[in-house]
Amino acid sequence: MLAADRSPYESEAKVLIKSGWWSSYSNDTPQHCKWAGISCNSAGSITKINISDVPNIEVGDRFGKLNFSSFPNLVLLDLSDHPLDGNIPHQIGDLSALKYLNLSNCGLSGELPPSLGNLTRLEYLDISYNYNINGSIPPQLGNLVNLVSLNLSANSLTGKIPSELGLLSNLVYLDLYSNKLFGPIPFTLYHLTDLQHLYIDDNYLEGSISESIENFKKISFLSISNNRFTGHIPLALCRLPTLEEIYLDRNQISGLVPSCIGSLSNLTSLELYQNKLNGSIPSCLGSLSKMQYLSLGFNLFKGPIPQGLCNLANLTLLDLSQNNLSGLIPSCIGSLSKMQYLVFGSNLLKGPIPQELGNLANLTLLDLSQNNLSGPIPSCIGSLSKLRILSLGSNLLKGPIPHEICNLENLTSLYLSQNKLSGAIPSCIGNLSNLYNLELDSNLLKGPIPEEIGRLFHLSNLNLSFNQLSGSVPILSATKLRIIDAGNNCNKISSNPFEGNSGLSPYMCPSRETNKVKSSRIPYYIKIFLPITILSAFTILGCFLFSRFKLKNNRVGIQPTKNGDLCSIWNYDGKIAYEDIVAATEDFDFRYCIGVGGYGSVYRAKLPCGKVVALKKLHHFEAENPTFDKSFKNEIKFLTEIRHRNIVKLHGFCLHRRSMFLIYEYMEKGSLFCNLRDEVEAVEMDWTKRVKISKA
Repeated sequence: MLAADRSPYESEAKVLIKSGWWSSYSNDTPQHCKWAGISCNSAGSITKINISDVPNIEVGDRFGKLNFSSFPNLVLLDLSDHPLDGNIPHQIGDLSALKYLNLSNCGLSGELPPSLGNLTRLEYLDISYNYNINGSIPPQLGNLVNLVSLNLSANSLTGKIPSELGLLSNLVYLDLYSNKLFGPIPFTLYHLTDLQHLYIDDNYLEGSISESIENFKKISFLSISNNRFTGHIPLALCRLPTLEEIYLDRNQISGLVPSCIGSLSNLTSLELYQNKLNGSIPSCLGSLSKMQYLSLGFNLFKGPIPQGLCNLANLTLLDLSQNNLSGLIPSCIGSLSKMQYLVFGSNLLKGPIPQELGNLANLTLLDLSQNNLSGPIPSCIGSLSKLRILSLGSNLLKGPIPHEICNLENLTSLYLSQNKLSGAIPSCIGNLSNLYNLELDSNLLKGPIPEEIGRLFHLSNLNLSFNQLSGSVPILSATKLRIIDAGNNCNKISSNPFEGNSGLSPYMCPSRETNKVKSSRIPYYIKIFLPITILSAFTILGCFLFSRFKLKNNRVGIQPTKNGDLCSIWNYDGKIAYEDIVAATEDFDFRYCIGVGGYGSVYRAKLPCGKVVALKKLHHFEAENPTFDKSFKNEIKFLTEIRHRNIVKLHGFCLHRRSMFLIYEYMEKGSLFCNLRDEVEAVEMDWTKRVKISKA
């Protein structure tokens, strides 16, 4: 090839260099077809610019500096997921050969240029997720008669949908989701007979859905949710057998659900919630064997739950909440083995909770609240091992809280308020380590609040008010509840979750009786090992031997130390050291408690030598648990092996079935967790400081 023949194509490379995008290739223009994101034809002319997967090319505000007219053979331009900034330049209309244009998620702003209508060969246009693109949709887009896919979603486009879009006879995919479009669906849009995907949800569109929708003979996905549509569900919808997903939710559609919808055999999702639909739920929905998501909540449906719904073997979500449904919950619902979300709340349902619900092994959410359900809570609910939210509040349930609920180890929220539940709160609720919300208020519960609730360190919402609870409030400082000073060395929770329990003190206070240390000998020896790391041990030993050598040479006598003094780590007696610790904390009295963790309490102790240490003592009910015993030993092993300047130092430990505790270095200002939990201190401790702490 002659130099004269190469010059036009090398000029394309020079245009790229001038744009600043490929400035690092300035000395390699003859090899421009091998640059990142560049493809050429056999003659060496650029046909594709695709930097969507090339992270090291920064365009920024240089987008407008590209001379688009210099690329007569460019068929693909993909700059997606790169920050371009600014407006789309009108010169982009000079790319006369362009078939594919993707400017999605580029941070663009301003209006769509009408010159986009010059790209008459365009088949794919995506300018979605730019958020700040505003103005109206240019009617010139109606010139793009070869367009197969048009995506303008997640912008700030306003005005009406231009009727010119109805000229795009080859359009298969149209997505105008999440803009500010208003007005009715233009009648011309129903001319798009090849359309398979229509998304116009999350706008301000209004009017009714025309019977002309039956022209969408190939449509499989129809989403017009969260608009202002009125009128009825058109019967023409039933004449679209290719439909797989229908989203008409969050509108003002009224009337009955056409029974002919049961003929849409390919339907997998039907979402009609938050409309004004009335009448009964058609039993023919039970013939939709492929159905996975059925959401009819927040309407005006009445009558019983149709038994036919039990035929939907593939159903994973069934939402019938916020209606006027009455009668019993069909026991056959328990046969829907794939069910994950079952929501029947806020209806007029009555009778017992069916035992068969215990067969729904995949259930993660069960909401039967605000009905007229009666009888006991079935113990079979304890077999729903994947359950995360259980809401049975505001019913007429009675009897005790079944202990089987404690088997729900994944439970994050338990709502049983406003029933007639009686008996004691099961102490095993403390085993629900993932629990965030616990509401048992307005029942007939009696007895003390189990101290095991103090182990729920994720707990941020607690309501036990208006019961018949008695006694004192257990220590709850390990939870995420808002604890404030109540005076007199007592704390309380704000706002008070215990009101309406006349026999219950709402305060967390230390015991008035102080357990004194007995002067007699401890009846057993507890050996306290000091797990000093090898490096530290040799360092201290070296210092010790050097000091002994120096003292010997200087003829200075060594003062004897008390055996058991933790300040003299090479000269201690485990039994005496244990006695010192017990004496320093007055046998672990509450006054010395400075915190409660997931399975232990932390105490501050000042030893006879003057040294202040922190003691983490395992709760007595944890010390007897083999699982926590193993966890306790693992913590010892970890702290003896770790080498990090910002990890608290372990001075020693006591390992005995009657008394298990760790002896730590005392941190006057608390731990990193304490700092991050405080909103003010967490802001001051920015990520730079946190990284420095972790790197030590």
